Amino acid sequence: MPDEHVLAQVASIHGVVEFWVERPDGERGAAALADAGAVVLDTQPPEESHEFSWDGITFSTACFDAHADGTFRPRGRWSDWVFPAGSFGEAPGHLGGRPVPAMSAPGMLAMKLQFPTLRNGGRWRAKDVRDIATLRDLVARPPQPG
Repeated sequence: MPDEHVLAQVASIHGVVEFWVERPDGERGAAALADAGAVVLDTQPPEESHEFSWDGITFSTACFDAHADGTFRPRGRWSDWVFPAGSFGEAPGHLGGRPVPAMSAPGMLAMKLQFPTLRNGGRWRAKDVRDIATLRDLVARPPQPG
């Protein structure tokens, strides 16, 4: 489980920390975070996500459902958001030295590109435009041998 120091470091770099969790693991993950010291905030519909505060750092978990065609989709207000197959890569990320499942660069790019077209979406912010440029660069790079 990441500690508050790791969350603070990630938040300082990225501004937003959101863990995407497959729905069957959502409640268990939320309980584990609360047991570790995170305060559960009553700000989000539980079928969509859970928001937490930990030593002044706000972060959330968002739940998604995996579909037989390989796509992923949340429920609720964001159910028109479809993450393409491969959005959650096989190569883990690392958080506090621990391997964790991570959204792939193509998945993050698809997420950002779809946002303005969603029924509850909105305009891109300057940060989104920068993120999209970075993600396009990452997606264009040839895979690195691992």
